[in-house]
Amino acid sequence: MAADTGRPSRTALSIAAVALAAASGVLAAGGFTGADPRGTAPAAADTQTLPFPVGYSRWTHIKSGLINSGHAAFARFGGLHHIYANATALDGYRSGRFADGSVLVYDLFEARDNGDATIDQGPRRHIDVMVKDSARFAATGGWGYAEFAAGERRDRLRPAQRDGCAACHASQKQNDQVFSRWHEDSSAEPAPAQRD
Repeated sequence: MAADTGRPSRTALSIAAVALAAASGVLAAGGFTGADPRGTAPAAADTQTLPFPVGYSRWTHIKSGLINSGHAAFARFGGLHHIYANATALDGYRSGRFADGSVLVYDLFEARDNGDATIDQGPRRHIDVMVKDSARFAATGGWGYAEFAAGERRDRLRPAQRDGCAACHASQKQNDQVFSRWHEDSSAEPAPAQRD
């Protein structure tokens, strides 16, 4: 029998390596609280990032608008935009108060002048998202903000930019921080039930 040298045996080292690999696999699979659905933890410096709103174009279309040159917001928001709301946010438009779980999407495209007195939707510029979570975003009126560049699925806003979004939307405090209004056409055929 060999003398005990105080060092762990190869078997003990192998078991520890397997346990570490298993724990790493659980973390990579999103098994730890706060994990990103893609399997990575959120950045420690910015806990306010939001996921991309998959399937938003099938939600309720609230309105479209065109911001032309000459408007104060043209540099950042100029073009043709469409606003979509999930089912929870749609109830918020009806009641004037948006419940936690409300998601609004502002889908912005370049406006393409066809030269024949018509304007078409051009390439996408970016997608902006607002998510209502009163506890998580208490400091910003209960809303979290994100922006996704065209073709990207990673929120590109930095904390200072989120604060700017919140400050601008605070001007709409009487409307629960939401600029857009929805006017339901009661004569229109009811929309089919939607799934978030």
